[in-house]
Amino acid sequence: MDRISAMPKAILHNILARLPDKEAARTSALSKTWRDTWYSFPNLSVHWGYFFTEDDVPLGKSHRLGKSHRFSGLDNLIDYVTKRLLRLHDQGLPLEEFKLNLGDLVDPTLVTFHLDQWIRIASEIGVKVLELDLSSDYGKWDLALCAIEAKSLTKLHLGKGIRIGQEFLKHSMKLSSVKMLSLTGVLFAHEWIIEHFISHCPLAEHLSMDHCYVYNHLSSEVPLESLFLHGLRKLKEVDLQGIQEVHIDSPNLVNLCYAPLDFNAPFKLNFDSCTSLRSLILMHLQTIANVDKWFLELFSKHPFLERVEIFAYSMSERIDISSAQLKVLKLTHCSNLKEVNIDAPNLLSFSYDCADKPVISFMRSSDLLKVRVVTDVDFEHFYSLRESIWNIPQKILASLSLFIKRTFPGYGYGRVTELQVSSIPPSIKHLEVTLDPDSDHKFLYGRLMNYLLSSCFPETISFIYGGGNTFIEFFYEMLMGSEKEECYCCSSSDPKCWWHALKIVNISCSFMTNQNIDFKDMLDVWPVSSVEKVTFRLEL
Repeated sequence: MDRISAMPKAILHNILARLPDKEAARTSALSKTWRDTWYSFPNLSVHWGYFFTEDDVPLGKSHRLGKSHRFSGLDNLIDYVTKRLLRLHDQGLPLEEFKLNLGDLVDPTLVTFHLDQWIRIASEIGVKVLELDLSSDYGKWDLALCAIEAKSLTKLHLGKGIRIGQEFLKHSMKLSSVKMLSLTGVLFAHEWIIEHFISHCPLAEHLSMDHCYVYNHLSSEVPLESLFLHGLRKLKEVDLQGIQEVHIDSPNLVNLCYAPLDFNAPFKLNFDSCTSLRSLILMHLQTIANVDKWFLELFSKHPFLERVEIFAYSMSERIDISSAQLKVLKLTHCSNLKEVNIDAPNLLSFSYDCADKPVISFMRSSDLLKVRVVTDVDFEHFYSLRESIWNIPQKILASLSLFIKRTFPGYGYGRVTELQVSSIPPSIKHLEVTLDPDSDHKFLYGRLMNYLLSSCFPETISFIYGGGNTFIEFFYEMLMGSEKEECYCCSSSDPKCWWHALKIVNISCSFMTNQNIDFKDMLDVWPVSSVEKVTFRLEL
């Protein structure tokens, strides 16, 4: 007996909701029960890729000329969506979600009638989530007024290919239930419409805007330059991309993510009144004058700030960060930095991903703090790398990721041979090394590993490597071979450096599923032309 099909329809709908959209749709071919279940399923998610591919679309723009020139894949999509919506409407069934993605291949003006009809039906049967992505370069679809009459809407996402005209200024909006509003690449007839549109979502908790556009006085599409958000007392999360000037007055805002349109031009970002802010992510910003003062004021104006992430930022040479509340700090591609001083007794996670290697100091730190450092390095800069690692307290350095630049024989070796190690270096949980050395230079390999293992003792070390298996074989033999490499930094009369006592506990790799593989078996099946990852777990 098919006991699953005999289950109540609510349970069958729950099963469909847990499947990917395409797989859920295929269940309609199983039986009449499943077909009826699918057609009464309150979620309608349609992606153009389910009905046609780029090869199915007529060349050029011929499919814009009319129905006789329209390709069958689009007709099938239109027929499917219309039938699904009409069946729900005629049976008095609700619609929880309606998601439509037409891709870049379809001119939305070709299906204007159907889009208007679908939005009207969805609004009438109480759609709660409406997501429209037309993403077309051929034309724009004027958002139907009925879209703002759906009192049931809790989430509204509008993507590219959609235009919002001036008639929305005069029409009564009924978006009083919308909690999530997302606008991506939408074209507005005027800047005023944007704030008017947003202000009619008084319960909005999440707002996202990504590179939206307006008409200028020449009726050309230009990027939105400024945005003023005020009166949204429920607003908790804001993500704004591609706007040069932003003013936010939302005292209950918790999360803010911002990136300007022009990365190299001055920007304005005012969120001083957002005193409840807990998370701040800033991307692609030009240098702020007196960045030290900016950081000091940031934490004094926002006393609850727990997470700060700065991405692609031109810093001053030194920054001082002091906060009793800060728990997560992430600096990525921040140029010019030479010194970072952190006084954050409750900091739990610090991540630094930059080409520059500043001296990082912790005035006060939590016993639970974990530090992750990601950087580029070549032999000439190994000294500064080692100094940076040794400066970080041993108990908090959790992982180190290095990209080893190709170094040619004779370049930078003199400084490496000066290294003397008198004690075991700081222990870290994981060392990840991405490298592409010349497979013929074992002279390079020996100095590379000697320096790395003299700078830090990793519990695990991973190599991401695209140069065959020569280096991996060298590393294995260096630690496990009967005659290990002479240490380049010790005289022949001295005892071996500590790292000669390292043992390999087990090995894993990206192209074999075994947790503890045989090394020679791995070499035998090593892919010739792909980048692979091999991990060694070590112990003293």
